[in-house]
Amino acid sequence: MIIQLLIHLDSRKAETWITSLGYRCQFFEADNIKELSHNTHESVYLVPHQATKEPSWPKIRVRLSQTSRNYIVFGYKMGTLEAVNAMRDGAYDVLDLEDDVNRWKSSVRKAGESQQLWIQIYGGKPLESKDILVGESHAMQNLRQGIERLGPTDATVLILGESGVGKERVAQALHSSSGREPFVAVNCAAIPKDLIEAELFGAEKGSYTGALKTRKGLVQQANGGTLFLDEVGELDMGLQPKLLRFLETRRARKIGGFEDFSVDLRVISATNSNLDNETERQNFRTDLYFRLSEITLRVPPLRMHNDDVPQFVRLFLDMASERFGKHFDSIEPELVQEFQDYHWPGNVRELKSHIDRMVVLHDGPILRTAWWEKPVSSSYMKSATQQNPGGSNPGMSSGGGAGEPSYGAGQFQLPGQNQQQPYWSAPPALSPKQKKALARDLLAQSDQNLGWVAAQLGIHPTTLYRWRKQGKV
Repeated sequence: MIIQLLIHLDSRKAETWITSLGYRCQFFEADNIKELSHNTHESVYLVPHQATKEPSWPKIRVRLSQTSRNYIVFGYKMGTLEAVNAMRDGAYDVLDLEDDVNRWKSSVRKAGESQQLWIQIYGGKPLESKDILVGESHAMQNLRQGIERLGPTDATVLILGESGVGKERVAQALHSSSGREPFVAVNCAAIPKDLIEAELFGAEKGSYTGALKTRKGLVQQANGGTLFLDEVGELDMGLQPKLLRFLETRRARKIGGFEDFSVDLRVISATNSNLDNETERQNFRTDLYFRLSEITLRVPPLRMHNDDVPQFVRLFLDMASERFGKHFDSIEPELVQEFQDYHWPGNVRELKSHIDRMVVLHDGPILRTAWWEKPVSSSYMKSATQQNPGGSNPGMSSGGGAGEPSYGAGQFQLPGQNQQQPYWSAPPALSPKQKKALARDLLAQSDQNLGWVAAQLGIHPTTLYRWRKQGKV
């Protein structure tokens, strides 16, 4: 396997370490994203943490994602928050130069195997809407037709849908059809309200406490490409007038700046909130709502196109088998039927989580019905009776939003526990010591998948990362 190393000031210091693991190390220039098109698919990319802070990194990250390349961020004594952010942004794993050699080898091997699976499925080409959006149902065909019409345009699109339906994938499909670069995503709910203006529009040095240097905002980083505003319904009211002005003029000003800058980009946003209700409650500006929803795309919940469930199951099973080093080549027909009959309030994300868990905890070659711990709580039954948001068919519409209900959360059952618990909350009977012991086993079985294990234990990934760094798991 070839290791591609992103060039940075400190990169070559790591070359000796990487070649000592038995890999052939090559370098590529960070500023030349087209170079990624010509590099072999047998490569796994190692990216120094410092390089992810450079202005060119968003374009590199998007190109890696679009061409099915896995990348691993590495550094020296990286902080917990830095590691979690790297994983959130799409890194396959985060490694420290002080980590054990076997940890490095295992991570690189798994990244390569996972990458090869995607290449087998998609041929290593940039993903198109038909690849990103699985399913041949009427609802998904309508959605893809809308994407094909809108993709090449610069129309501002608002994507509506329940949590877990794949709104960001729809945004990526729109972007892939546009010919624009890069794709820059921001989760409006994840950034504190006192920082989001600087994140979006940038800040001059000294403009606020901690602004040690002038920084570009995500708007400038997305110049020439697509800016995706996820969870836009959570945007602070104080920032909404500035965002509205930017949408109308494509001009903005850094915090502490004296001159406006202009950009050429497309804006796509998404929410699972009922923005009609939020505007009536004066929690969201009506003029901003209409500006964002020039065209509206509704992503159907999985229960509205359950004929597509077998395709999702096959894809997720192949992905989980490869990632966790298991061999599954078939699924009991009864299990597929059970999956199709279930209403999936957590949608595609929940289905994938259930399959991941079954693969981690059991051995193949057949995925069996008896292994599925089907949730039966009232929250599921309530969600199952809810109608499609706004009472409309999934697809495309112009202007105005649609009413969206509050969606129930998924649940799971940990091994040896009889009580059903929300999937984000581990059974209260588990002590911290028991959680750490269980975390150790799950990390080993899932090949150090921090996000998945943290979700199973009901703890934040930051906590789990800290436990691992302290040698407690």
